[in-house]
Amino acid sequence: MKIWYIHPSAGGPGVGRYWRAYYFAKHWAKSGHQCLVISASYHHLLEPDSPRRGDEQKDGVRYAFVPTIKYSGNGIGRKLSMLLFSVLLAPYCLLRALKQGRPDAIIYSSPHPFGYVGAWLAAKLLRSKILFEVRDIWPLSLVELADMSPESGVVKVTGWIEQFAYKKSDKVVSLLPCAKDHMVSRGLEPEKFVWIPNGVGGVELDSDEATTIAPLEQHVIDLRKQGNFVVIYAGALGEPNAIHTVLEAFSLIKTSHPAIKLLLVGRGVMKSQLMQYAEREALSNVEFHDQIDKADVMKVMKQASAGYISLKPQPIFRFGISPNKLWDYMLAKLPVLFACKAANNPVEDHQCGLTADPMDPESIAETIKAMSRYTDSDRQRMGEAGYEAVLRLYEYKALAARFENELAS
Repeated sequence: MKIWYIHPSAGGPGVGRYWRAYYFAKHWAKSGHQCLVISASYHHLLEPDSPRRGDEQKDGVRYAFVPTIKYSGNGIGRKLSMLLFSVLLAPYCLLRALKQGRPDAIIYSSPHPFGYVGAWLAAKLLRSKILFEVRDIWPLSLVELADMSPESGVVKVTGWIEQFAYKKSDKVVSLLPCAKDHMVSRGLEPEKFVWIPNGVGGVELDSDEATTIAPLEQHVIDLRKQGNFVVIYAGALGEPNAIHTVLEAFSLIKTSHPAIKLLLVGRGVMKSQLMQYAEREALSNVEFHDQIDKADVMKVMKQASAGYISLKPQPIFRFGISPNKLWDYMLAKLPVLFACKAANNPVEDHQCGLTADPMDPESIAETIKAMSRYTDSDRQRMGEAGYEAVLRLYEYKALAARFENELAS
């Protein structure tokens, strides 16, 4: 089967931070399929941060890039880049098919939905299957997360695209486990719904192969040897991540439990503000570290005592969440401190950690202290439970096989 996976902000080794398309394409290629990942020539998740041109091949996965413009921030430049990608997508696909043959299936993944119409048009003209992969539910995300008016033009346009995509797609793949009823209410035939969450793949699974010790890994080893209980947060430091609350929690326990440490590894728009708060509150039990390579951060996680994840509560979470960093913690055999309110709770389901209220510093503080009082063997049992669950349910080899079955059905 010839598969085109269109993702406006696809990543992979030497390409960018969001690797889902890369993992699927890699596994499908091993099964004998011809896979092409089509992305924008520029998006804000590229690493390194420079526009791409033409085609590239990364570790056996082929990439093609639709011309767009470079932008910074979340302003008009980003919107113009989305629009240009969406307008050029159909002619780009048709020209590519003339040169290299038509695909059997086109998948459009939606960090934004605007390109779906072009993908559908290309699929119709090329007589290909069309699948719609939903990461965020538009336009509800705009209304409930960005406070846009339901009467705004963008909301109405994306609402039309949403209904059109649910009606026209051969399958709709949702990363959110509890989205089916909403999608059906918007016109999706129930049998077309498929849940395939985010997962873990090669970089995470192979991280044990490296023999060198990363500097931050050694630092965590030293902290543990000194008798500290080390909580790690590895991820974005933005408003949706509710990190300010965990800092408030560590302010509550800095005197009574000085041996409980928090390491924040990452970057984001709130980082400087969070660092200022930590300095103002004299949080000697909190450390900030720069974002590091994913293979290295996996090694650091394996040396920590527990992993922390939080999300600011949002009504949209009634459809569930699928956070990558949670699967990373579970793969690292870390007991998880889960400060999220959503329709699903994988930590509770798999008995691999404890749950706290993401907006209540006292709840977080008490949960962290409770985790620190568990015996090493109890925490190890939590970590092993999470590890077994993530390999069984969230490893990309298994997820790719499920997706492949849907493509063939």
